[in-house]
Amino acid sequence: MVSSNSKPGMGLFQLLPPELRNYAFSCLGRNALTSLRATCSTLERIVPSNIDRVFISANSRNIQVFRAIADSEKHRHNVTEIIWDDARLSEGPEYPVESDLIDYDYEAYDPVTTNGCPRWFTMRCVDGGVGFEKHCPPETSMGLEESWDYYKALLEDQRGIMQSNADIETFKYGLQRFTHLKRVTITPSTHGRIGQPMFRTPMIRSFPPGFDYPLPRPWPYFALDSPNEDVPWVFDENRTNTDDDGLNMSASEHEEYRCKWRGFRVVMRALVECERDHHVTELIIGGREMMTGVNCHVFDQRCQEYDDLVSLLRRPGFRRLDLDLNTFFLERDSVGWKSYRSGLLHEALTQAKDLRHLSLRTTTATDEGDCWLIGLGKDPEKVFPLEIILPFGQWSNLQHFGISNMLVTQSDLISLLVALPQSLRSTELSHLGFAGGSWWGLLNEMRAKLDWRMRLMEERPIVHMAVATLDETCELGFYADLDDAVESFLYGSGMNPFREPSDWLGMEAKCVDSIPRGTVGIQRDFFDPCFSAPYEFISTSER
Repeated sequence: MVSSNSKPGMGLFQLLPPELRNYAFSCLGRNALTSLRATCSTLERIVPSNIDRVFISANSRNIQVFRAIADSEKHRHNVTEIIWDDARLSEGPEYPVESDLIDYDYEAYDPVTTNGCPRWFTMRCVDGGVGFEKHCPPETSMGLEESWDYYKALLEDQRGIMQSNADIETFKYGLQRFTHLKRVTITPSTHGRIGQPMFRTPMIRSFPPGFDYPLPRPWPYFALDSPNEDVPWVFDENRTNTDDDGLNMSASEHEEYRCKWRGFRVVMRALVECERDHHVTELIIGGREMMTGVNCHVFDQRCQEYDDLVSLLRRPGFRRLDLDLNTFFLERDSVGWKSYRSGLLHEALTQAKDLRHLSLRTTTATDEGDCWLIGLGKDPEKVFPLEIILPFGQWSNLQHFGISNMLVTQSDLISLLVALPQSLRSTELSHLGFAGGSWWGLLNEMRAKLDWRMRLMEERPIVHMAVATLDETCELGFYADLDDAVESFLYGSGMNPFREPSDWLGMEAKCVDSIPRGTVGIQRDFFDPCFSAPYEFISTSER
């Protein structure tokens, strides 16, 4: 029987021993704990706040919460990660294709409501974002006028912060105040899908119910419906519009282009300028989930951003780098993979002597084991050895190695895997294009040539293979992996989940189906790490 002095709403929960309550709390995720603390004052007091990461962006609400945590003696010592939200709100059509979608009888900035809501805003509110399905606003939507009024205030706030650099100064303040900070994440993907953000930042949490707005597209993204903004990172006044990229920019236009990656630039600069104020040992630069990443031409020739990155990588104890690169049409440039062949990416990675975790993801269009933007059979010179970007044998304590959307040869990749140290505990080989070999052959060689299956079970590397980006039948962000089948084949008695090349090569040695119809993998979602569902592979002709 509950005692008479039980607090309202607590029921039997308060009678549990503190140890049992704490165990229950430890089983809950971050969002569940936040919701539980908001239930009543008693739970707010006893449920751990678990504030171990903070968000910063060009938004006053994010800055206010960031500073409040930085000034709190209770919370500031628990923060281990700063996430720089580089998803700046759109001020108008950002790419020509957006204007093309508007009826030719109208202009993008023509008002469609009495309070001046422009036509581009209405179009972007329903486009769902990069690669997403059209969005139909629910009946509970605020309506265009109300949404536009709220959005205008957000834009004005954003402009003021960027002009004053208040977000940069706040970030630097956090570097001083968060004594246990170890990780900095920079991402343009914070807002995710409509109604399903990747991170629920204070800004996003404060949105009124039913608020419709254009999902931000701050970094140029790879898609057939987007322009090829493949522009050198370092400005050269002698370049003309006859250059490979077909663009002729003035110095001011070029600087405006580089400012699309504002977060990457200012964060890297701040980490170097304030190097005595922090102990950051992990850097995550995202974007691949939105088909984008840092401009790969940062690695064409030395520049401020490259030098800043190297300065961080060479710090003693630096242990993790996740680097997403927008490679545009890099495979089709005049020399083929210029940003890789320069040697600067290799040189940068060589500086990270203590690296434990490396993930390199790109936007290169690899599909079904092929790189379809170049005809491999017609242009074999456009293949590059992995050793020109990855220093084999450099990291004696490496625990995770991952590459995604890269062009490889089977023999080259096997040589790399053989060179990885005994400390390796996981690897990702996802969305690869094969200029020689195949998925089927790769797994067979991994089973035969690596000693992984002979190791103790707890020392065997977990192999993650995402092999299908489900953007043809699903919204962008979904993918399928064969992790369970791969594990069964490598370490057990399972069958190779891929087809033998002779069974699936069509004309011109192009892949028809590398995965047998009926094979079951796991469908996952970049924007919801907790989501998983069985996925049955079908033939290409049935998609």
